[in-house]
Amino acid sequence: MFSKVSERTMHLIRWGFTLGWILLIVSLFYDPISAQWTASGQLFAASAPNDCALFQGQCLPLSPYPMGARIFWGMVLPLVIITLLVFGHEAWRRICPLSFLSQIPRSLGVQQQFIIDEDSWLARNALTVQFCLLFLGLNLRLLLANSDRLLLGIFLSLTILAAVTIGFLFAGKTWCNYFCPMAPVQMIYSEPSGLLGSKAHTAPPKTITQSMCRTVGKEGQEKSACVACKVGCIDIDAEGTHWENIRQPDRKLLYYAYVGLVIGFYTYFGLYSGNWNFLKAGVWNETSQLSTLLAPGFFIAGQAIAIPKLIAVPLTLTLFSGAAYAMGLWTEKCYKRYNKQLRRPLSVDVVQSRMFASATFLAFNLLFFMGVQPTLGYFPILIQNLISWAAIVLSSLWLVKTWKRSAQRYTRERDGNLLRRQLGKLDIDLSQFLEGRSLEDLKPDELYTLAKVLPNFTQEYRQQIYLGALRESLEKRSILPANSLHLFQALRQNLGITDEAHALLLEKLQLEEPQLFPTKPTDHADSSTVVWRIGKSENKPNVAANTTIVRPRKKND
Repeated sequence: MFSKVSERTMHLIRWGFTLGWILLIVSLFYDPISAQWTASGQLFAASAPNDCALFQGQCLPLSPYPMGARIFWGMVLPLVIITLLVFGHEAWRRICPLSFLSQIPRSLGVQQQFIIDEDSWLARNALTVQFCLLFLGLNLRLLLANSDRLLLGIFLSLTILAAVTIGFLFAGKTWCNYFCPMAPVQMIYSEPSGLLGSKAHTAPPKTITQSMCRTVGKEGQEKSACVACKVGCIDIDAEGTHWENIRQPDRKLLYYAYVGLVIGFYTYFGLYSGNWNFLKAGVWNETSQLSTLLAPGFFIAGQAIAIPKLIAVPLTLTLFSGAAYAMGLWTEKCYKRYNKQLRRPLSVDVVQSRMFASATFLAFNLLFFMGVQPTLGYFPILIQNLISWAAIVLSSLWLVKTWKRSAQRYTRERDGNLLRRQLGKLDIDLSQFLEGRSLEDLKPDELYTLAKVLPNFTQEYRQQIYLGALRESLEKRSILPANSLHLFQALRQNLGITDEAHALLLEKLQLEEPQLFPTKPTDHADSSTVVWRIGKSENKPNVAANTTIVRPRKKND
């Protein structure tokens, strides 16, 4: 959906969001206006019985306060998450202010062209690192920056500085792919696809898909600006990335522990204040959070517990996320055991994907009803109910859509579209076999059958089709040479292409179109594939390096 919006238009939108975010940050340091909106009787005034919020047995007066922190935490972030669930990563990645700011060095022509090595520790553990940064960020919010405007302003300013610094040192979207603490949240709510997200794997050839890096050339036409800063980039094909990495252990930690983080985060407001209505009261005017770090961090059953807040916050988030992670693993084990008993069991990937989808659905609704819905008291009851039902309906529709997806279905759709286009290029009259239908009317399975029963459909034709499919996928960067052997296994089987023929065709492509091979391999490739190491890029994307193709060994080697 948003992938089709022109780069010029999205550039203006990014500027608008970025300027709005900067204005919000400025208001955290100086805001003489918004406090009047929270005065008694005004729309955003805090409300509680007796006009005071009960906190650790004390009644705190509800005084007017500037709205910067409330706008950021209570309005902006929930809208971001809704955007991810409904429109997918392709919308948010193209309008994210932090991503936009990280690309300032590139726009100024001073960006260094270093790229994270795919064999490095950071590349292999990027998701875990980002999850730890998210965990740290939630701790800092509860400890320092939830309602203290000055500390929140400093926190957001330092985050921008970090993004710009990474954007200066590394090419591409290195900040987004390896360091951004919101990236795990984006992954949870936007994979395998947003409710209205586009399908990159069925896009026409030479299409700039989803949120793929792009720029506008001198002729006014958009072109790819990808520098291969990450193998299997979500910006190119989110669903392909989802299925390719679904069995990685760090994905389980992310999805299951995140549910616990949501529960623990909002539960802590009650454990800390001793009042489950504290969050609902709308108290956003605490301006001395730094001084409370060593104060009691729990107030339970009318008693303060002598555990400093500095320890209580990470302890609560760790216990809840750890318990949710353990519960997720146990539930997954039970689901897999039940699946094996079925007459037609689901594939391991489908089971895993459905577990992740269930975790996302649960996390979204917990976040909304524990954190967002209690703060909507400034709306009439009817509006509050409509918003609540909208959240349930949207998340349910997303769950139904995701529940039907599978790696096999994704592969059939991708290969079917590739096969359809390549069959159309052959000098064979297909009309006599289609019974009045066109190639566009055929389903993927029908295309495979057609390719198998065509008379005079020689091995040369099969290789021509397979070579065209490889070329098109490499042009879109939806696959890389390193993983093409694995990802095109089903297509090879249906066309009768051997692994050795695949290596020969890939080598032919490399010689004829070296621009499709922008990376260089490691020196320790195994017997079946090439592991591509990314070093320092040239100043232009898609510059060929000295690549080699390692052919699979034959059984008698």
